[in-house]
Amino acid sequence: MSERLVMRIQLNAKGTTTIISAFLCLAALSLSSCTGGRTAGEHIADMPHWMGGLPADAPPRRGTPEYDAWMAKRAEEAARPKTEQQQPK
Repeated sequence: MSERLVMRIQLNAKGTTTIISAFLCLAALSLSSCTGGRTAGEHIADMPHWMGGLPADAPPRRGTPEYDAWMAKRAEEAARPKTEQQQPK
């Protein structure tokens, strides 16, 4: 009976160690994202495309001056007459 108790205590200690180490890794990751003053999404957007970041031709984010300029350019293109044939690039 005492061997079963020792085994159960060892298993619980091993599981607790795993949970604590996972929690510490998560806390360290969360705290490191706070140091740059940017959100996790902004960090991901700055990654290269092959690492999972945004592609180079992705539109800018809303609320930025680049987005306003991009939308103005799209509005100009939409207002342009479409009767003339587009030349293939």
